[in-house]
Amino acid sequence: MYIHKYGNNTDPTVIILHPMGITGSKMYEAVGQKLGDYCVIAPDMGKHDCEKRDFHSARAEAVALHDYLMKSGRTRIKLLYGASLGAAVALKMLDYPYLDIENVYLDGAPVARLGLVMRKIFAPVLVWQKNMIVKNREKGISDFVGRYGRDIAEHMADTFLQFNKTSIKNIGKACVVGNTPLLTEDMQKHIWFDWGEKELYTKISKPLVEKLYPNAHIIVRDGYEHCEYMMKENDDYIRNILKIIKK
Repeated sequence: MYIHKYGNNTDPTVIILHPMGITGSKMYEAVGQKLGDYCVIAPDMGKHDCEKRDFHSARAEAVALHDYLMKSGRTRIKLLYGASLGAAVALKMLDYPYLDIENVYLDGAPVARLGLVMRKIFAPVLVWQKNMIVKNREKGISDFVGRYGRDIAEHMADTFLQFNKTSIKNIGKACVVGNTPLLTEDMQKHIWFDWGEKELYTKISKPLVEKLYPNAHIIVRDGYEHCEYMMKENDDYIRNILKIIKK
């Protein structure tokens, strides 16, 4: 994990954990820098931008982040934010009870374990996506353009080209194996799950969250796909997060 740090070192800490294909610095532009005067930690996970080492697991990334926070004395966290793959890592971070995390916001969180068929095909689909970008970039990113816009789609294409088979396999696994930390009733009251109505995780993770974390907050974006609202309705998205952390 390569750590990007932005803002004043003395300000409260915000952690921004990126989804697959979008780097820490890009997520800082999309979310972190719009939240106000915070010290923003926006890491690159394995095979993303500045981190050239392979992605091994969500747990390994959480351990690396945890070690950095402990060494730098940043155990009080104003906001732990994770999107998709980053949400999987954020959920692992909640296994460290001595971290004082005030608020958690998870977009497209892969909470539930996917079915056997989806677990088998998830990584191969990512390999196919990369191969499509190599063969016909415009066709390969067409879905990204539709969901996230041209700038993010081009950025994701460049990031996908950095992935090797090992990292793709491990990224795929992190997104399908499920992530269900034990959460106190108080922690549940300070965690927000945000899903698009059309995405797969809504169908299987939302019911599990309702069962395991009855005091958590759930947002479902009508008509939107995975992490789509974040990019298409960014102003409203940021306003919602600001309401949470400014309380």
